[in-house]
Amino acid sequence: MVDYIFYFDIAALFILLITIITHFQHKHLPNMQNRVYLLFLIVAFVAAGFDLLTTLMHVYETSVHRNVYWLAHCFAFSTMNFLPLAYLIYCISLIKIVERVSMKKQIIMWISTILPYFLQLIIIWSTPLVAETKVLAFSLDPNNFYSRGDFWFYILYAGTIYYIIYAVTILTIHKKELDTGIYFTVLSYIFMMSVSVLLQFLFPTLLLMSFGISLAAIMFSTFIQNPKAYVDNVTELFNQDAFFSYTNGLYRRKQEFLCVSVVLDDTVFLSNNFGIDYLNQFTKAIADDFKNEKDFKNATSFYIRQGQYCLIWKNYGFRDVEKIIFNLRVLFNRTWTPENKRMKLYSSICVIECPQDAENVEALMKMVNLVAEDNKYKQGIVYGRNIDFENKLRSVDIEHSLRNALMENRFEVYYQPIYSTTEEMLIGAEALIRFRNSEQNMISPEEFIPVSERTGDILRIGEFVFDSVCKMLSLIDVEQYGIKKIDINLSVAQCMQDALADKFSSLRTIYGIPASIINLEITETAAAHTPDVLLKNMQKLSAEGMELSLDDYGSGYSNMNYLLTLPFKMVKIDKNIVWSAYGNLRTQTALSATIKMIHELGMTVLAEGVETQEQCEWLAQLGCDYLQGYYFSKPLKKEDFLDMMLKSVEEHSSELESMEE
Repeated sequence: MVDYIFYFDIAALFILLITIITHFQHKHLPNMQNRVYLLFLIVAFVAAGFDLLTTLMHVYETSVHRNVYWLAHCFAFSTMNFLPLAYLIYCISLIKIVERVSMKKQIIMWISTILPYFLQLIIIWSTPLVAETKVLAFSLDPNNFYSRGDFWFYILYAGTIYYIIYAVTILTIHKKELDTGIYFTVLSYIFMMSVSVLLQFLFPTLLLMSFGISLAAIMFSTFIQNPKAYVDNVTELFNQDAFFSYTNGLYRRKQEFLCVSVVLDDTVFLSNNFGIDYLNQFTKAIADDFKNEKDFKNATSFYIRQGQYCLIWKNYGFRDVEKIIFNLRVLFNRTWTPENKRMKLYSSICVIECPQDAENVEALMKMVNLVAEDNKYKQGIVYGRNIDFENKLRSVDIEHSLRNALMENRFEVYYQPIYSTTEEMLIGAEALIRFRNSEQNMISPEEFIPVSERTGDILRIGEFVFDSVCKMLSLIDVEQYGIKKIDINLSVAQCMQDALADKFSSLRTIYGIPASIINLEITETAAAHTPDVLLKNMQKLSAEGMELSLDDYGSGYSNMNYLLTLPFKMVKIDKNIVWSAYGNLRTQTALSATIKMIHELGMTVLAEGVETQEQCEWLAQLGCDYLQGYYFSKPLKKEDFLDMMLKSVEEHSSELESMEE
């Protein structure tokens, strides 16, 4: 009886088992590399198991049927000889050769890869069939004791050497494409396997092959297959690096796929006002839905960056796209309550069919990033084929100009006069922010306001406007100029600040400005996003005497609940509503009823977009208390606005004097 040293096999089994269990406990991209690595681990474990089994059968002279001995040895040889092949395929997957060569070259490559192992299998499984007349790979004596074959046994070794040379060759050719650490880690398998094979060849009783393979597997797992490099820590979804790697592989294989990018529209505000931990609660909850909901389980989910997800389906149809969009809308059409703060989240969705809409991974990334960065796509659905890259470049330019303007203090406050229909004179204005780029070209607020909201710079801009208005009012006699109110717009980001009311009250007090002269305009969008925080701020501001207006009424959500629950004093009718009602009896009737309702709720009405005398007279007849638009004036610089106000006071005084006479 041969005294085999089989303890290394036992150690190998434990090492491989732990490695396999660890592998399943982490997320891995569904690509060729990870599939081949898992196959390698499983086959290595099975090979070590059969190697140990055959050894124990000899050591303890088990009395099982002779055919069991033959089968056990055949399986042991088959699995052990498969490992060099698996290693070669793993090297091929690392370099991604399959994804970038023609079909003809792929066929040649796979034939040269698989054929030697096929011949090895023939030798192995033919051995028991011809055992009575000839010895091939190995032999079993009448007592079932194993011994090596001669020529054919060395043919099996030759196959292993072939795969090693093949692997070393392609690794050398493509060395520059691999990280140095990965390159040497892959080569370490060859070293460990060669040493193990050599030692076992020289000392047949020393079973080291499986142990050497298990050590190599640990090195692969640690330095190459580390899943943490491809997984986001917060959401536990695949990250941007994984997205790039996965989609790049799909493109190389010419695989059609659907990429749906989902962007949360409120991440900057959540992060700036409530902290990153608060934001992480949202992103983690959404990621859990993507992982657990059956509607998204067929997708591979990625977390690209703050508030941006990408989901990829490899097999899809037109109806699938519709269902996906519907399910996403359902997911986000709910109120979230982390830390007992009610919040409505809104998302933008971009549907990209690849490669039709994006011919390569670079174009895909541009589209994905565009939806995340451009406010033009907020709260909507855009298809990749409709994305305008020229507009994107414009947005980037504005962002750079905006940052430079903040550093160089190139912002200006303009004032658009407001007319009172009851007093028949100008009584104030709406303060509007303007800035010029480095070439002194005026940038439209419709362009830079969305960009500033995305970047978070809107907070600094809002404070600048409030400070500028207070400073202007402190330097003049407001009664002399007939200024009774100045409207100041509040952004969504400002409304989300817990300290908004205290900050504004402090600034107003420093400049000695009466609270009643300040009218803060809040859009329907802000009211929809931050009802709880906004109500608290509005109550504080109202208690001090500042007035609050609901701006752009009718342009957004048009929720009557805002008028009933929030302490507004005035409602500003959006200009589009005014224009559509003028000359349209049906719409005019609705507008008239709206104005009447607002008055009955104890609030005044301001109509925007007045451009003609006829509109002015018509709106006054409908009951509008205040009017604003180009008919009275375009937005003016501070000096021009004050001159206009002074002139309006003088004209009004002259009219009163004439009437008295």
